[in-house]
Amino acid sequence: MQAAARVLGNDQTITLCGAAGGQFQLNVMMPVMADALLESVRLLAGATAALTDLCLADMEANPEACAAAVEKSLAMATGLNPYIGYDRAAALAKEAFATGQTIRELCREKKILPTSSLPRRSIPGA
Repeated sequence: MQAAARVLGNDQTITLCGAAGGQFQLNVMMPVMADALLESVRLLAGATAALTDLCLADMEANPEACAAAVEKSLAMATGLNPYIGYDRAAALAKEAFATGQTIRELCREKKILPTSSLPRRSIPGA
């Protein structure tokens, strides 16, 4: 957050210097602009390296949790739009939200589509 705040400040500095400093094709603000730009590049490179090393390096996906999140997602109704239309898909999403059921469960329960037509899970092993 600190790096982002500083980069935003540097962007404002560059913008102000670019607008205010150029007279007769001579921009006396160019050194300040260059310094702000180079500082921003160094800050973003350092922040990216820190994020990668300290947060992302040992991170692994949990396929079961991902599959469960997709299954419970109300966005699954979007995939039904071509088959049952937007209005029915939206009604299913609202009902799933109200009842706590998944879109797939409601489709099976209401026999909206044959089971073979329901979109398959896209996560291997799920």
